[in-house]
Amino acid sequence: MLFEKLKKNANTCNNNIRIEPKNLHCDFERAISNAAKTIFPNTNIKYCIWHYKKSLEIKKNKLCYNEVKNNNNIFIYYKAISNLPFINPEYIFDIYVIIKIKSIKNNYCQFLKFLEYFYKTYLIDYDMKIWNYYNNIEHITNNASESLNNYLNNLFQTKPSFYELIDKLNELEHLSYYDYQRKIRGIWKIKKRAINKANEISVLIERYKSIEAKLIDAKCDRNNIINLWFDCLTDLNNII
Repeated sequence: MLFEKLKKNANTCNNNIRIEPKNLHCDFERAISNAAKTIFPNTNIKYCIWHYKKSLEIKKNKLCYNEVKNNNNIFIYYKAISNLPFINPEYIFDIYVIIKIKSIKNNYCQFLKFLEYFYKTYLIDYDMKIWNYYNNIEHITNNASESLNNYLNNLFQTKPSFYELIDKLNELEHLSYYDYQRKIRGIWKIKKRAINKANEISVLIERYKSIEAKLIDAKCDRNNIINLWFDCLTDLNNII
């Protein structure tokens, strides 16, 4: 219903010009993504990486906490799984299989339960495209909407009525426009920001993309490319 209202009101306010979001970031909740796809079929759904990592951490703590903590090889495998959203999705299943084979060989019993959870949840139940950011490492979380939600919760001591919420949103909209006008007039100086994590990840991934392209041009074996992206996962550990 919410998405239907948004679409209807947007079309009405824009002289029946079709409005459709390019991207929608949300938690790993099918109800939200399915509803959005029904109303906005061309919208690109992306699930939040923070929630992906948090989900893995919770399951790791439940199934194999001691193994991961006490065995550096398992820790590296776990970190590799948690960083899969950033690499070429074509090789994700191959890397999963390598990790599983090595875990079976070394009898990592508890970690194998974690791998089974990952396989069923993220390789079978969810479309990999929805949680993979290989081609768009820019907005990888839904922190902006989470921050707005927390901000709105702090504005009201009790749950507001619909009209109270609309009034407050209108007020915030005017404040945002006022802030924007101050910035473009140079009243606010925009501070230089250090390169954030997303930029660091993007730079690293672009470097590995370049290496992959050279390996493909040289007609290298597929296993060489799989090993390349496995090395990338290790390098990602130094950033994330």
